[in-house]
Amino acid sequence: MDTTRADHLSCYGYSRVTSPNIDRLAASGAMFRNAYTPVPLTGPAHISLMTSLFPQEHGATINGMHMTTHPHPITLAMILHRLGYKTAAFISAWPVKKGITGLGKGFQTYNQDLTYHYKVVNVARHGNEVGDTSRRWLQSHAHHPFFMWVHYFDPHHPYELHAEYSDLPLVPRAVNAQAAKRTPEEAQRIEAYDSEIAFDDHDLGKTLKLLDDLGVRENTLIVVVADHGESLGEHGYVGHGDHIYQQIVHVPMIFSYPKAVPPGIVVQSDASLVDVMPTILDLAGFPMTHIGEGQSLKPAIDHSGAAPQPRPVYFVNYDEPPLLPPRWMSFVWTWAETKRTPTAMGFVQGALKVVSYGENQPPKTFELKDEFSTEEATTAIAATQLAEYGEQIKSWYKETNRGLKAQGHLSEQDIEGLESLGYVSP
Repeated sequence: MDTTRADHLSCYGYSRVTSPNIDRLAASGAMFRNAYTPVPLTGPAHISLMTSLFPQEHGATINGMHMTTHPHPITLAMILHRLGYKTAAFISAWPVKKGITGLGKGFQTYNQDLTYHYKVVNVARHGNEVGDTSRRWLQSHAHHPFFMWVHYFDPHHPYELHAEYSDLPLVPRAVNAQAAKRTPEEAQRIEAYDSEIAFDDHDLGKTLKLLDDLGVRENTLIVVVADHGESLGEHGYVGHGDHIYQQIVHVPMIFSYPKAVPPGIVVQSDASLVDVMPTILDLAGFPMTHIGEGQSLKPAIDHSGAAPQPRPVYFVNYDEPPLLPPRWMSFVWTWAETKRTPTAMGFVQGALKVVSYGENQPPKTFELKDEFSTEEATTAIAATQLAEYGEQIKSWYKETNRGLKAQGHLSEQDIEGLESLGYVSP
């Protein structure tokens, strides 16, 4: 679900019932309360989701950028296709078109029939359209091992109010302290945004019903994630991409798999979108200990949400230029992109958030509050500790920056597994 804040889903404590179908998935499986995007931009975040690599590794650091092709990163679809799965993607907006991202590899079907324009030159389609198209494919392939990616774009700006979801019921006993402080303009914006989430949740419910009707739900792993969140006026900012505020980097992450994931698991430990690919492979019975930069979250699920050893979860941001060059200039674009440096990068570890805005100033630290959807600046941090945080962030970026080993740092077991699929030479 594109541009979907964790704290605007009712299963994450939101005061409105925006997501009854997602709520049921969360109740039936494992919900990660503190998951993060590695980059708050649609194209790069989806490539990270599908490769388990950070943007500075897969090469697409802003929208409009194709992932590196020398070598081409190994994607989840490529692996599952080699394992015999039927693979299909149904996307809803231009930043994840296969010609722009390189995400088409491994997908036998990559449906990108976009139907309307926004901001003049950008194209997208609504959730009911992508849902209907994906369900037609599902009806023909559900009784064969399949991997289907459905991309809902509606919560993205410009927000469109869906009248049937304009007066959402309230969650009993939920408190929204910010509601009373909103201006009429902010309230209108949030009502429209919430209705977009509810609109897509309703369509997702149709797919869940179809899985039940086809008799395959018990053996189907469903993963619900967002590529990033959205600022809806907090910090005086509306949108995403320019900042790494908590409302923008904190995302929902849910794994529902009746066959293998017990119901009602709530995981508090930090997770990243780069963890999704190794987790899916692990839950599907193909564990690879280090297929990319992420790690399988299955141990946290298996231990009923008990937090493993705390680890930093990193993210990075690059400013987009005001105009994107035409596709035929991609060779120039790619060359220029390798010269770019992040405008901000940092990490979260538990209730601590650290953000670096460059080498010429010390990092800023924040305490995370309200189920980690908001942040409060902290000042009682020694200069030596700040310097250590800065070095930690710098080391992480240096170690991962354009690390063109597309499969990351693989174990011998992983290398053997990929060799058996024909991906790497002995």
